[in-house]
Amino acid sequence: MDEQNHMGLEGFNSPIGTKIPLKGLKDSINKFSKKFNFKKMLLGIMLVVIVSLSFAAYKINEVRTRAFIVHFGNQQIGIVRDKEQALNILENMKQELASTYDIDIVLNEGIRFEDTHAKDDVLASTDEIRENIKSKMTFLVGGYVLLVDNKEVGATKAKEDLEDILEKLKKPYIKDEETERNIKEVKFVEDVKVEKRNIPLNKLKDKDELFQYIQTGTEEIKTHVVEVGESLWTISKIYDIPIDDLIAANSDRDPDKLQIGDEIKLLIPKSMLTVATVEEAKYKEKVDYEVKIEYDKNMYKTEKKVKVKGSEGENEVIAKIVKHNGVVVDKEIIEEKVIEAPVDELVVKGTKEVPKTIATGAFLMPTRGSISSRYGMRNGRMHRGLDIAARTGTPIKAADGGKVIFAGRKGAYGNLVEIDHGNGYVTRYGHCSTINVKVGERVYKGQVVAKVGNTGRSTGSHLHFEVLKNGRNQNPAGYVR
Repeated sequence: MDEQNHMGLEGFNSPIGTKIPLKGLKDSINKFSKKFNFKKMLLGIMLVVIVSLSFAAYKINEVRTRAFIVHFGNQQIGIVRDKEQALNILENMKQELASTYDIDIVLNEGIRFEDTHAKDDVLASTDEIRENIKSKMTFLVGGYVLLVDNKEVGATKAKEDLEDILEKLKKPYIKDEETERNIKEVKFVEDVKVEKRNIPLNKLKDKDELFQYIQTGTEEIKTHVVEVGESLWTISKIYDIPIDDLIAANSDRDPDKLQIGDEIKLLIPKSMLTVATVEEAKYKEKVDYEVKIEYDKNMYKTEKKVKVKGSEGENEVIAKIVKHNGVVVDKEIIEEKVIEAPVDELVVKGTKEVPKTIATGAFLMPTRGSISSRYGMRNGRMHRGLDIAARTGTPIKAADGGKVIFAGRKGAYGNLVEIDHGNGYVTRYGHCSTINVKVGERVYKGQVVAKVGNTGRSTGSHLHFEVLKNGRNQNPAGYVR
């Protein structure tokens, strides 16, 4: 019988009765421990790498997006990546200003920075920083101000700029090739002065910009782009602007021929200055003729004729003319010479009373009733009149004054009356039951000449009414009222 090991390991019997040596068990435990420690170490290394990479990425992004909010005085003027960018811009501007105005530039405002982070698309460009600084500078510089009736209109750096603007405003009203002009005086109606003053830099304007402002009375002329179906009338309704003002503001365009995409001005440019010219002009002027009336007792009051046709005359004129912005406000004739005298027109008018039987030129409805058949094709045949259904015996009146040229029976018309109105028109009244006039008789407008009936080729009691012009049938519906 084996002796037991007092440590409880040696000679240990396995559950299945197998003996495991103590040394083998120790080796197994050591191997397991080593394997377990290696995994722990590998996991730790991986965690360290991940943390390191994340930190590195954060630091890279933090450095890449690092930026500065730039303040000029108390106002923010943009965001930059580098402080030197803004400082260099300000320094260059100070040097440029000192060179331009030949003075030392001392700014009341300074630049300060505020840390931030920003993407590239929100960074301000050099030009933006420069313009923002310029718009907020408050120091004064020497310049020249244009005063109109003691009101400041604008300022430029040089006096010559304002003088050029004033001369440019006068120029369009001095040249005129249509007449021989002798300009005696050119001046402004308003009190115009140029004064040297110290003014804020941001009030200085470019010469062309100031000229445009003075010429139009506004810094920007608002426009509307014509779209499909629009006209000046619809545009005037959209902006509540009188149509006449729109036409005046767009005198270079035909109101009836607007095209899609055309730009329409929405206000009338009005110059802030009025150029007055006093000139002595020599020009030719048409002279209207007079119309004289001669009366003839043998002509009706409604008749008139031109006996002598008038013609215009022509004079050569020398005048003193005062214009405001090219519009004549006063004219004084200095000398006038007749080149061709006008010929008066002589018109002869009648005085004789007009008889009621004379045609008026307008037709009335010859009877009362309902339209049963109109002018045009009917059952494959041309129906050349207007059928008015009415009871037999209803009065038929002459549509206008004239002379009866037929009164009697005539084929399919049955009893027929024809009236010649003496102005190229003839009217016919058919299917009458009775006729009240005779050939050669003169009738007046509205006189009863017959009565409605059913004679001739007729399917019922009605009036068949025709209108002929120079012998050709017309649609009566276009004539009767």
